[in-house]
Amino acid sequence: MQVTTSRVTSAVAAVILLAGCGDARLDKLALGVSKDSATALIGATPHRTLSYLTAGKTWEIELYARSDAGATDSIAWRKMSPVVFINGKSVGWGWSWWNRTAKAQSIVMP
Repeated sequence: MQVTTSRVTSAVAAVILLAGCGDARLDKLALGVSKDSATALIGATPHRTLSYLTAGKTWEIELYARSDAGATDSIAWRKMSPVVFINGKSVGWGWSWWNRTAKAQSIVMP
């Protein structure tokens, strides 16, 4: 099977585009990390924190301002990176993970 140059170029461009939308600091995280450890790994304090009680579990979403957000008090939701904890331990991060999970748990973001 021969791969054309245009397909390879398109695939590389897609990877670069997706990488630019993410937050490289999240790559340092692992499942089961405590909130304090996540803050230390990311190297910043959360800009905003949300809490929900769903199905007997406490869900906490810590939103970290990305470097492209600038230094301001008012940061758009999508300029922050979510890290999600249940009962104090990390269970997932990033918008794609959180959007799927919030929908499945019927959690509505403000």
